[in-house]
Amino acid sequence: MEIHNMTDEQVLDRLLDADKLPQKTVTLPRLGIPVTLQGLTGKQVSNIRERCTERSEKRGKVVERLDEEQFNAALISAATVKPNWGDPKLLSKFKASGPEEVVRRILLAGELAAVGDVVLDLSGFNVDLEELKNV
Repeated sequence: MEIHNMTDEQVLDRLLDADKLPQKTVTLPRLGIPVTLQGLTGKQVSNIRERCTERSEKRGKVVERLDEEQFNAALISAATVKPNWGDPKLLSKFKASGPEEVVRRILLAGELAAVGDVVLDLSGFNVDLEELKNV
């Protein structure tokens, strides 16, 4: 079906299904485990970004800095369908207060960044504007 020829009802049906978030399973080669991730809504990403932004005042101006490691760990924790980073065995083993801390203790810096990028892609970031124009 060509997108330009969709009926109003077909468009409405698609919008009613818009809350189904895309999923993708990636393999962490170092650990040899699959991780199933799903996209996050704009509000979820915005809340995580806000929580991971540090503000300080320098010369009368507020300076913001995003803690990228914390941001990626929070994205991964929020977007992971499987495994359960908050499993009591993992929390105990890593003496962690929650799933984000488990993610930060298990994944290496590059893994955090790479998996965080997958979450952002699933969440609609990094969409090529040319793809949008040609619809």
